[in-house]
Amino acid sequence: MIANLFLYIGGITMPRLARKDLKTPFLHVMIQGVNKEYIFYKEKYIEKYIEIFNRNKEDYSFDVIAYCMMNNHAHFLIYTKDINKFGKFMHKTNLNYAQMYNKNEKRTGVLFRNRYQIEPIYNMEHLVNCIKYIHDNPVKAKMVSKCEDYKYSSFNDYINNNGIAQSKIIKELFGEKCDFRSLFKKAYDRRFIDTEETKISAAEYINNGIIKFEKEKSMNIIEILSNRKAFIELIQFLKDKSGLKYKEIREYLGISRGTMDGLKSKI
Repeated sequence: MIANLFLYIGGITMPRLARKDLKTPFLHVMIQGVNKEYIFYKEKYIEKYIEIFNRNKEDYSFDVIAYCMMNNHAHFLIYTKDINKFGKFMHKTNLNYAQMYNKNEKRTGVLFRNRYQIEPIYNMEHLVNCIKYIHDNPVKAKMVSKCEDYKYSSFNDYINNNGIAQSKIIKELFGEKCDFRSLFKKAYDRRFIDTEETKISAAEYINNGIIKFEKEKSMNIIEILSNRKAFIELIQFLKDKSGLKYKEIREYLGISRGTMDGLKSKI
């Protein structure tokens, strides 16, 4: 039984290990945009990454236990017996996505920050905490008020007992009739990768966005602010790229609420 693996690794405190030396088949994986960029800022991009992930997965042997796609990063909790093959899968998947994204966004260069980050999961408590942590990401980011309101995670698979929750590994880990809603109500008491990784201020997002917009338009910020059409396009660009509120953009740019309302009406 898969769950029995935790009888062997449970209770062991282990130092950070090289990927090839990991002794547990349960891994928390996080990918993130280079410079914390919003590389999944459109739904079509999230769906494209999921499509590429699932298509490539057919050639590799591992199970997804939980996932959540965010705007600038994504989490996966996986079970694999071969970390080296999984590494090849991640390389292929991220490369395929980067090629598509760079072409669509007319950009060049590296898209992902490093290959990916990885955290071994050592026991059942750790596993449950990790699943809950992954599902809580959109709530923590204030994108939704409840996990079930978020479209791009495996939370509803568990609550509705379909999709991932119907897989063999989940049934072996939790049994046929687990009350996942009650299970996930328990607070997690661990820190997981990305707790500090994705914190970036509104000012940083906006400043980075302005720099990109200036390059795309071959205009400096003074010229953009003087040109109403370009200014409106900048507001829309910042909103789409950062996922920030209009209020945050308005305050950073130092414009009045009335001016922002006027610009928004043209978007």
